[in-house]
Amino acid sequence: MLSLVMLMFFQVLTLHAQVYRTGCHTDQIHTLIIHPLNDWKAAPVLQIGSDNQLLISFDEMSHDYKRYAYRIIHCNKDWTRSDLNELEYMDGFPENDIEQYEQSSNTYTMYTHYSITLPNDKVQLKCSGNYALEVFDKEGSGEALLTACFSLFEHKTIVNASLTASTDIDFEQSHQQLYIEVSPIGWTFQQPESEIKLTIRQNCRQDNEINQIEPLSISSNKLVYAHCHELIIDGGNEYRRFEITTYKHPGLGVNKIAYFKPFFNVELFENEKRLNGYVYDQDQNGRYLVRNTDYNSDDTESDYFLVHFSFPMETPFLNGALYLNGDLVENRLNANSRMDYNAERKAYEKTLFLKQGSYNYQYLFKADAGEKPSTRRTEGSYWQTENDYHIFVYYRPIGGRYDQLIGYDNLNSTF
Repeated sequence: MLSLVMLMFFQVLTLHAQVYRTGCHTDQIHTLIIHPLNDWKAAPVLQIGSDNQLLISFDEMSHDYKRYAYRIIHCNKDWTRSDLNELEYMDGFPENDIEQYEQSSNTYTMYTHYSITLPNDKVQLKCSGNYALEVFDKEGSGEALLTACFSLFEHKTIVNASLTASTDIDFEQSHQQLYIEVSPIGWTFQQPESEIKLTIRQNCRQDNEINQIEPLSISSNKLVYAHCHELIIDGGNEYRRFEITTYKHPGLGVNKIAYFKPFFNVELFENEKRLNGYVYDQDQNGRYLVRNTDYNSDDTESDYFLVHFSFPMETPFLNGALYLNGDLVENRLNANSRMDYNAERKAYEKTLFLKQGSYNYQYLFKADAGEKPSTRRTEGSYWQTENDYHIFVYYRPIGGRYDQLIGYDNLNSTF
């Protein structure tokens, strides 16, 4: 009996220690998309109680209908499970079937497109903060096949942020520096040093997100975050782009396209290092848009292609690894995004199975020593680069059981 109790205790600890991240957990699921409805370039963040909805969609690689359902988990600021139970953070059933689905047509690759909109008539979320939606097969083990993370914020603070290329360590060179003010609306801060925490992401990346920052000045009605080393950020470079919207001819960034049964194969132009200066390009900061120019429906008539990436280098990196980065690899540094070095061709290579559309991507170098991934050895870093900075303000009062998201701002670095 004691061993059973201990086992249940450790299972609960493990469940709460799990860090939720957006991603597909099976090769049968592709093209996981999360964004506000009708705004594909926006981050998956909504104001709680607004009329807007969040769209979550994905493809299952067959025409066999699956009894998919989803559950929603409330998370702390670090994306571990919060202490709230379902009755506290949502109205509705704890598990709900996915009712929106449609089979592909006019494609070589068969798939079924599933979609969810939140909130809906079955689910209403009541608390601000971070959320993880898990999709599972009702006829399977119940394990998550994918995780879609998003955030709901309350407008309880005013977030004023600005950006400069005249930083504390250089002047219009490699960095961009943030200045942030957070002011409460209709209330006052009590113990902001311990109760208020910020998270900052550049272009929705989590590999270099900023968490541990302290305010320069504190008062009951304003926190000022300035002249802090953590707020000096590599500018990076504009994302590289390619388009695979048709099989009839090569699109932007594509060297050639050919059909080798059973898939179209797309060879992108080789990507050289970009270390000789900033070059402007109108990118979408890592996002992608599913679309095709041959048929009417982007969701169900866009085909899947094998896309081949190549990054020439005479010798491989000896002290780290090279990764693709962007929404096309779910902004994750893992086996799916890690490049392999081909000694015969003297190049890093990667092949991804991607749905037709317009894509952004970049190359990141990750040192073995544990430093944050960087563009400095691949894309360069320049103050002129246009980036999105997403600023999240979390609040947990003394005795609070979860991290409220009481402010959010999206700052663009166009100079």
